[in-house]
Amino acid sequence: MEDQTSWKGHTFTLIVFTGIVVLCSIFFILGMLVGRSQGQKLALAASVSAAARADSRLVPREDSKPDLTFFDSVQKTEPSSLEPPPPPPKVELVPEPPAVPSNVLNYQIGALRKSSDADKLLDQLKKKGFRAFMLAPAPDDANPFFRVQVGPFADPIEAEDAKKKLESEGYQPILKK
Repeated sequence: MEDQTSWKGHTFTLIVFTGIVVLCSIFFILGMLVGRSQGQKLALAASVSAAARADSRLVPREDSKPDLTFFDSVQKTEPSSLEPPPPPPKVELVPEPPAVPSNVLNYQIGALRKSSDADKLLDQLKKKGFRAFMLAPAPDDANPFFRVQVGPFADPIEAEDAKKKLESEGYQPILKK
């Protein structure tokens, strides 16, 4: 007797094969779609950079002379080893900025955790006519606070007037030296 195989015996194999074909088709289509969008992005970036290079070629620069040519390299003379070297260029000293007085006073109005809140407070103070600034926390600070301060005041009388004005506006200024 001969064993005759029928389709019924191979149904499991056919189902697995069909599933693999469908799965591979899905991944192939997804790969094509992703590749096409990436290709379009790369083509757009290449065309933009090519246009930028073309624009830069259109405008000749005055200093676009080639750096080295054979003629220039032959014409250049090297200084003799017996000649003294040229003197170094003179360096002009820049005057130092004026020293900041050591008795400068500032008033701290707030110490806030969010920079957006500190910016709002800073804007309010500036709108009211105060010389305000913000001190950002150090990157490794254990208590990161954005400190909003008014000042600096070198004159104690001016500082006292600013304190009274801040208190009349509803703020509670804290003296910082």
